[in-house]
Amino acid sequence: MMNGKGIVWADGEDHRRQRSVMLPGFGQKESKELFPIFKDYADAISVKWLETIGNSNSESVVIDIVSWISRAALDSVGHAAFDVQFNTIQDNAHPLAKMYKNHFGDLFGLLPAKQIFMQAASKHIPTWILYWLADNGPSIRIARARDAKITMTNIARELVQQKANALLQGKGTTDILSLLVKANMDATEKMKLSEEEMLAQMRTLLTAGHETVTTTMSWMLLEIARHPKVQSRLRNEIRRTEAVVNVRGDSQLTVQDLEGMPYLNAVIKEGLRFHPAASKAFRIALQDEILPLSKPIVTKSGGMINEVLVPKGTEVVVSIAAYNRDKDVWGEDAHEFKPERWLDDAMVDRKLPAVGVYSHLLTFLAGPRSCLGWLFAVTEIQAFLWTLVGKFEFAMTDKAKHILRQPVYVVMAPMVDGELDRGIQLPLMVSVASQDD
Repeated sequence: MMNGKGIVWADGEDHRRQRSVMLPGFGQKESKELFPIFKDYADAISVKWLETIGNSNSESVVIDIVSWISRAALDSVGHAAFDVQFNTIQDNAHPLAKMYKNHFGDLFGLLPAKQIFMQAASKHIPTWILYWLADNGPSIRIARARDAKITMTNIARELVQQKANALLQGKGTTDILSLLVKANMDATEKMKLSEEEMLAQMRTLLTAGHETVTTTMSWMLLEIARHPKVQSRLRNEIRRTEAVVNVRGDSQLTVQDLEGMPYLNAVIKEGLRFHPAASKAFRIALQDEILPLSKPIVTKSGGMINEVLVPKGTEVVVSIAAYNRDKDVWGEDAHEFKPERWLDDAMVDRKLPAVGVYSHLLTFLAGPRSCLGWLFAVTEIQAFLWTLVGKFEFAMTDKAKHILRQPVYVVMAPMVDGELDRGIQLPLMVSVASQDD
């Protein structure tokens, strides 16, 4: 309702049409070339953190990681996807920064009983009534969601028009929106996206490219703070690679540098496995299907079931979190955060199910409805971890020891037990990392 009839909403031919137009903006080359942009914003919050530490009377300060990563992620998606400077790191009064501050937490967290009932009942209410409620409902939460949609729509409409004008003048750039507008202009009439569909893609990019990366990065930094040995090993690898880059005389890392950092990529894979941004996904069978089982089910009578009939119209809940911690897939230590599993020969030799678009993980889903921007997200996380862990030491606070995973809209967000009314937060102790580490 908030993002409109974009690629997440679309089904069948509409989904294929929208995906084909959007695909050129999310290729491997396009995504990897965004690393310097992401690093710039990681550097920007580093400057803010150094100022905060310098202005304190202590060598370490408590920082709400979510708040700062959220701003950096929003600035990153603004620049990389739209070639626009939102400047939310420098000025939290920006309308987008205001709108997104605890946005999902305020809208979807700690729902009163009446709204929990309405969410459950919404599955049985005609779509046209739901859209009418979204446009006219008196609820404070609905009103805020409506205001957010209006804000995002106005920004998106202006950006689409700017990009179209620039392309007509031969001044197009390589940000994702420009590539999307160009692909849409070049498409046949049958394949073109309508204005509403274009605006829906922009709203989806703002939401998905910001909220999912924010929560994923926050969970990774929490695990890094929980595991000092992991943190130290990662920092050592970052600094070794940095030294190689400096000796080479380069100012930026190359794709080869990033791919040549096994522990950095192991930490990222383990973070995505252990803390998928979305815990589940929903699918509906378009026709009768026979679903083969990877592991037989033994019935009470002792019979064996190797496949399940899924009738047409059945809603299937795909538990991303359950698969990502399945001991049959990942081993007996599946419930432990252990980046080393990705370096072990045993993991390399393990015959993992051929699911997912990245390292057999279900985090980005699979098949034709897999996450289009998965490499965009991985590249952004590489830049943030490289910069922040290389410069700072992260340690647990008392509140961080009581972090809960709370469902907030489509993401699982960190909140402090006993302070759920304060929304999404992750207070960690941050200090400048020792050069001897």
